Amino acid sequence: MEQLSTKIQKNVTIITTLVSEDVWSVARDNYERGSYTNSITNSLQYVNEIVREKSGLSLDNTKLMDEAFLGQSPKLKINKLQTQTEKDIQAGVGYLLKGLCLAVRNPRAHERYNDNKEVADTIIQFVSYVLDFVRNSKQPSLVEDWLEFVFDENFNNSKEYSKIVLQEIPEKKKYELLVNIFRFRERARENQLNNLINELMESITSDECDEFIYNLNKELLQCADNTELRMFLSIYPPEKWSLLVPITRLKIEHMVKKSLEQAKMVGQYADPFDNDSWEYHCNQQGVLSTFGTNSVTYFETKEEILTILGHKLSDEDPDIRSFVIEHYQRVVFGSESTKNLALIYGIKRSLSYHDRNTFEHFKFLIDAIGDHETRAVFGNEVASTQQYFDNQETESEKPHKDSEDELPF
Repeated sequence: MEQLSTKIQKNVTIITTLVSEDVWSVARDNYERGSYTNSITNSLQYVNEIVREKSGLSLDNTKLMDEAFLGQSPKLKINKLQTQTEKDIQAGVGYLLKGLCLAVRNPRAHERYNDNKEVADTIIQFVSYVLDFVRNSKQPSLVEDWLEFVFDENFNNSKEYSKIVLQEIPEKKKYELLVNIFRFRERARENQLNNLINELMESITSDECDEFIYNLNKELLQCADNTELRMFLSIYPPEKWSLLVPITRLKIEHMVKKSLEQAKMVGQYADPFDNDSWEYHCNQQGVLSTFGTNSVTYFETKEEILTILGHKLSDEDPDIRSFVIEHYQRVVFGSESTKNLALIYGIKRSLSYHDRNTFEHFKFLIDAIGDHETRAVFGNEVASTQQYFDNQETESEKPHKDSEDELPF
């Protein structure tokens, strides 16, 4: 008898090392009495209770597992559900739990079973394994769902759409969403969210806005990485520029200005053996300045920026002029285009180079603005450049007249 007791105790000791403490605590009494079937159903009932508690669902059995882990919007997420592997794991665990209900729990609830120790050990260990996934699962965060939505590449950044989206976000979640958009801003595309962020900043309380700006200033002051600043400039609403403290604003403005001074377009072949792979893009030094195009008109150093643009338009290097055409043409012909002398000179000088691409861009913008003062300032240069191109076309259309030296006799 003593040997049998020792053997049972040894077997019990082994099982306790293979399952979690909480699973063992619910299965232990029946297991130690040799009532293995009841120990199995105890462990499965415990899983059911944990899933109900974590999911907030009042369902049971397979319906509970379906709602909690399967479908398009599971109540409990085992992972981020972003990659196919993560989605497969989520589905797999859901089906394992359903399988335990269908193949193990339900039959023992409706028919008489007399499981032995080996079966109990196998099932209880497996229950403990699957329960680890349940423990680590979380209810989907509303903010996480909204982040997925706003960072989607097809998100519409228009003001009208941003207002509609804002109406769907619960009031208590707006501040949290705003903070997390900036925390994960590397996921955003350029100029993708500035209108939504502006709406969010308008909708939160003044205390929340103050706290947000305070923390943002603190982070930006410590940031010296151009990549981080590029992402900040790409989503921060320009009209909120003045909310940043002067020391932060001027730091960023200086970095943008320094980048702008060095900016130019460069060309290279993506494939040295493919003539069609020619790419024309901004040089590395000027990349930061390309993210500031929407904000510079709100800069305290705006006049300095406009002067730099004027000097670049005056430059003999077409790659330097092309940078302004490519990235700053809207700034050049903004409300300040007829007030900054360096910019006025630069625009006129750039037209004198008789570059058709520059001329077409500038003529379109001047016509689109339709401002009398703008047309008055640049009208003569536009007209003379147009006359130059017209003359070029006229000359090219004239029939070629052979000279006497070219006659065949």
